[in-house]
Amino acid sequence: MAAASSVDTRNFTLVGHGGSGKTTLAEAILFASKAINRQGSIGDKNTVSDFADDECERGHSIDSAVLRANWKGKNLNILDAPGYQDFNGQARRTFDGVDCAVVVINAYDGVGLNTHKMFNGAREHNLPCIVVVNRCDSDNINIPALDASIQALFGQAAKAVTLPETWGPGCSAVKSIFNGDGDLEGFVEAAVEADDDLMEKYLDAGEVSDDDLKKAIPLALQAGTLIPIFHTVATTGVGVTDLLDFIADFGPAPEGRVIHDMDGNEIVCGADKPFLAVCFKITFDRQAVRVTFLRVLCGSLRPADMAKVDRTDETVKIGHIHRFQGNSKSETEQATAGDIIALPKVDGIEVGDTLHDPAHPVKVKFARGSNPMVGLSLKPKARGDDAKIGKELGRIVGADPALVYERTSDTNELVVRGLSTLHLDIALKRLAVAGVEVDTAPPKVAYLETITAKAEGHHRHKKQTGGAGQFGEVYLRVEPIARGADDPLEFENKTVGGSIPRQFVPAIEKGIRQMMMEGVLSGNRVVDVKVSVYDGKFHDVDSKEIAFIVAGRKAFAQAIEKARPVLLEPVVTVEIEIPSNFMGDITSDLNSRRARIQGMDSVGDRQLIKAEAPLSEMQTYSTQLRSITGGEGSFSMDFSHYDIVPGQVAQQIVARHKASKKDDSD
Repeated sequence: MAAASSVDTRNFTLVGHGGSGKTTLAEAILFASKAINRQGSIGDKNTVSDFADDECERGHSIDSAVLRANWKGKNLNILDAPGYQDFNGQARRTFDGVDCAVVVINAYDGVGLNTHKMFNGAREHNLPCIVVVNRCDSDNINIPALDASIQALFGQAAKAVTLPETWGPGCSAVKSIFNGDGDLEGFVEAAVEADDDLMEKYLDAGEVSDDDLKKAIPLALQAGTLIPIFHTVATTGVGVTDLLDFIADFGPAPEGRVIHDMDGNEIVCGADKPFLAVCFKITFDRQAVRVTFLRVLCGSLRPADMAKVDRTDETVKIGHIHRFQGNSKSETEQATAGDIIALPKVDGIEVGDTLHDPAHPVKVKFARGSNPMVGLSLKPKARGDDAKIGKELGRIVGADPALVYERTSDTNELVVRGLSTLHLDIALKRLAVAGVEVDTAPPKVAYLETITAKAEGHHRHKKQTGGAGQFGEVYLRVEPIARGADDPLEFENKTVGGSIPRQFVPAIEKGIRQMMMEGVLSGNRVVDVKVSVYDGKFHDVDSKEIAFIVAGRKAFAQAIEKARPVLLEPVVTVEIEIPSNFMGDITSDLNSRRARIQGMDSVGDRQLIKAEAPLSEMQTYSTQLRSITGGEGSFSMDFSHYDIVPGQVAQQIVARHKASKKDDSD
């Protein structure tokens, strides 16, 4: 199959809040364009987009799907993105593969939380936006509230192109401003705003020619002065052809698109440029074959070509090149600028990587992805799965840019993190399908121990076993140093007169560092301590390294217990976005989590709260926020600093540690 011209290609993603009907709209587009012979439905579990078993079971998209159609001679590449914020990592990555975002809204529900997030994400990627108000046949649509919510988010640039002839169950057709229905004047004013010369011409003459308007619309879309609104009933196809006509006639083409490299330099995309592509998606098929999806930005690609990965500077050889229609694939002999393709069995490429012609290195600048905030500690149920879990987790995480996993150094746990409990639940079920069952628990919080005063410690280690014994005696002093020092221990040997021979001093430091790693109070690392060894004793025969290791450990532990020790806990900065009517409930809940609110701001009818809170109190916040707001709240969380744990809370942590040690010894 030959590659389509980038001038005649249109790439767009369907994004929006869950339940807006994106997948149904995708089906309607495929059916209207005769890409499929029968329009599937979510209820019948036979849509082209939602082909995975867990998507069919749940009745909504989890991964993005790649679709193809043709309309009015234009090659359409369509990405159907998941709508629930639990899977925003997949949705946001579709922006890397397209030139336009189609933001879908449920006419009954209006603008939802993820509508905001997807629109803002599209603008971060400098993508033109088109709005589709779907499900116009719903009962009891509050039209004034719907219009108000659209205007609040999209502003004066939002202009209706089509409107239902009737709202509600009787909706069977739409009327268009291009056919004399609606506010054509307002549409024209928004279209000419991006072109100063045309705006001046319009103000002087009071009108613009059809040819000028056709040239102005793509410019206005790219500049954001025009956000056209279409109304549809995707289940019956109402309004879908008007949307497709507009995209074919005025939608942005890949040819001439301007992107930027990491230094901010402009790159004008085109088929005549050196090869450049970005990886926006990775999947594994039923045979566990790795499939890498690319958006070709510049140049062309053929089987047997070589391309270099910017992140690793490694060269990969291109084998087969596939195009996908949901879960079906076909092979092509060439891909060119604007194409969305898939490479099977190619390793060394990750989501977000740039591939380029080996002779023309470049790294493209893309917006930051979603930050995984909710974690679970995993432990395989079967001993034999210890090795297998890493391999299977690698596949699952590799296919989802918003999932990460790590073996934590402080707690030695295998922790997987995602955007929500539902997001992690899907990942665990996919792990189980791969044959790995796990036990889960909240991750342990990596507390730290430190001191707030000076103190001294002393220990004599003496052990006689019949032959050569062990002897070492250490006197030391501890004091706090600046919080967050590069080396948690500042060690100083202040002995004089050979009270401890120099060859044993490193053993004392070794014992102290061992004790710092194990913790004195709670089993957590000791940090930010200065230790001065100022006296001791040795024996000519019995003194050896192990004796001074033990003496150093125990003298240090004794000193720490007398130096007014405290626990430090990780504190995170939290940004929470909620509808205004939940403000009281959310702030009350934050107060119960020992959070300190740093500021509040209003964004339309939504509130943005900034706070600092202990990580231990935020482990289950995703579930609580969803419960309070009915899924209409979102939050982001980043590590900020360590702070002293309140005394009563610290006592509970220490008591739990002592109890667990007692259980282990029993």
